[in-house]
Amino acid sequence: DFTVGLVYVKPLEMRALTMMLDERYRSEIPTAHGDDNEYILGRIGDHNVVVVGPPRGEQGTVATAQTVPNIRLTFPNVTIGLLVGIGGGIPHYPEHDVRLGDVVVGAPESGPAVVQYDFGKRTADEGFEVTRTLAKPPRLLLSVVNKVEDKYGYLRTGDEDVLKVHLSRFLEYPNLKKQFYDRPQVPDRLFLAPFTHQPGTVCAEHESDMEVARKTRETGDHIVVHYSTILSGDTLMKSPGARDALSRKHNNALCFDMEAAGLMDVFPCLVICGISDYADSHKNDAWQKFAAAAAAAYAREILLNMA
Repeated sequence: DFTVGLVYVKPLEMRALTMMLDERYRSEIPTAHGDDNEYILGRIGDHNVVVVGPPRGEQGTVATAQTVPNIRLTFPNVTIGLLVGIGGGIPHYPEHDVRLGDVVVGAPESGPAVVQYDFGKRTADEGFEVTRTLAKPPRLLLSVVNKVEDKYGYLRTGDEDVLKVHLSRFLEYPNLKKQFYDRPQVPDRLFLAPFTHQPGTVCAEHESDMEVARKTRETGDHIVVHYSTILSGDTLMKSPGARDALSRKHNNALCFDMEAAGLMDVFPCLVICGISDYADSHKNDAWQKFAAAAAAAYAREILLNMA
């Protein structure tokens, strides 16, 4: 019986997820009538999982809303869902020190897990009011999140980072190691909100006085996990001003994504985002694969701790 659905959007997220499988089943199961999804089947720990995503080139809330409902046509016992991919971080330094390669999980201590920030109505004072309330992640998954957070929070100096242990699965494949295991050579720079990227320039060459001065982390290269509301919508966020305003309005959210709102009501799940940019004009693709791998490693840890 397959009981867990691992949902991705980008092919690089699929690659990261499949590397977390303890076993990949080569046999195929005929899909039900009306289900045009393509599945990767496997096992993580004691759980049989299906890995699925929209066709290449499709993304956003509509793409996930079209893909996810079909899962239960072919796999009616899938009741646990994880949306695993990349997102844009919303830094609140130093209070919430979100950095590239971190993981943000849609499980805040209070408030909604996911907010569809672009679905609502204009108010009389020219403001915008969100009018849609999305389903919460299943209670079982939130309980496992508590367990993993407690376990991860008590790592001592010198202890192995459990997520890096999961990432070590890439070490057997030299090409994948460089892309998914090693942190990118492109430096992690957070620029001041008013400073926008100028066409034809290279971010690494900008002066440091345009950059937020952040201390080196005491945790070294450990993957840091944050628990927060996630803002989801069909708009690619590249404005730091709008980014910060929406975060303040919605529970000090720490992450943007473009898919979660499309599936929370049809397939309540836990949303796990690896941070690949800061949702500003300086975004690039350099950190995407490492961020996807970090999110996939956290998803694996969740399943290994779930009864």
